[in-house]
Amino acid sequence: MTTITLDGRTFQPADVLAVVRPDASGARATAALEDGARARLTAARTYIDANFMNDDAPLMYSFNTGVGLFKDQRVRMDEMREYQRRTVYAHATGVGEPFDPEVARATMLLRANAFASNYSGPRVAVVDRLLACLNAGLVPVIPQKGSVGASGDLAPLAHLAGAICGFAEAEMVYEGKRLPAREALALAGLEPEFPLEAKDASALINGSTVSLALGVLALEDSRKLLKHADIALALSLECMRCETKAFDPRLHAARPHQGQAATARNVLRLLEGSLRCTESARHTVFPDEARAPGTAPP
Repeated sequence: MTTITLDGRTFQPADVLAVVRPDASGARATAALEDGARARLTAARTYIDANFMNDDAPLMYSFNTGVGLFKDQRVRMDEMREYQRRTVYAHATGVGEPFDPEVARATMLLRANAFASNYSGPRVAVVDRLLACLNAGLVPVIPQKGSVGASGDLAPLAHLAGAICGFAEAEMVYEGKRLPAREALALAGLEPEFPLEAKDASALINGSTVSLALGVLALEDSRKLLKHADIALALSLECMRCETKAFDPRLHAARPHQGQAATARNVLRLLEGSLRCTESARHTVFPDEARAPGTAPP
């Protein structure tokens, strides 16, 4: 089984698809945190824990303070886990039908990759939890509708966070069944409860990752649609015994639209050797044509 490593810098859409969508054999790639990224995340978090995770430390936004209007309000260390839990609950306001499992899987993967860049500050354990759920086939149920307006996809990401943390109200799909998250996590061999520490909640929910997941998948689907459109055009041209000179590269160089020229090239490749298109190659001879089959007119 192929493993895709996340370093926060070199991830490509093809990597997302390898993990999110099964190949011809039905297999998917797994995902793992790259060793260098793990070391950077560990070093950054170790420094923060040593210097800011105490009640006398200077205020550091979202690590030992509230967020938004409460940015100047210190959160005491003995209240930190509860504050993280409430942060997720406060933003899990989505409603409606859930996103397709592919979107949920892509969101988990892309959020982990964002953390690998080492700009968000969560614990390495949060990245490992995301990837463990993803590789185990656990799919958070994330409602499609609802937002609190700012900082990206706060509402849907909060539902994702609640699911991987085993919140009582959260749900996951596992082996085709929609289950309470805690039950699904246990069936997959993971601890049902995953408490969040300082900054973990903000890191999980603060980003445009659902939008990015939708964009990556839509881009791939669009490419497939374009390919099928070119194939359908070529088949239609053959059915109607059409002339291919309209796709001559010289004509499209005169109107330099990249997409149009690409389609013209694709059509010519698909029709190469066709015996139904272009007057000089068609085997069918119409009554008003003064030529033999397979020959150009005199």
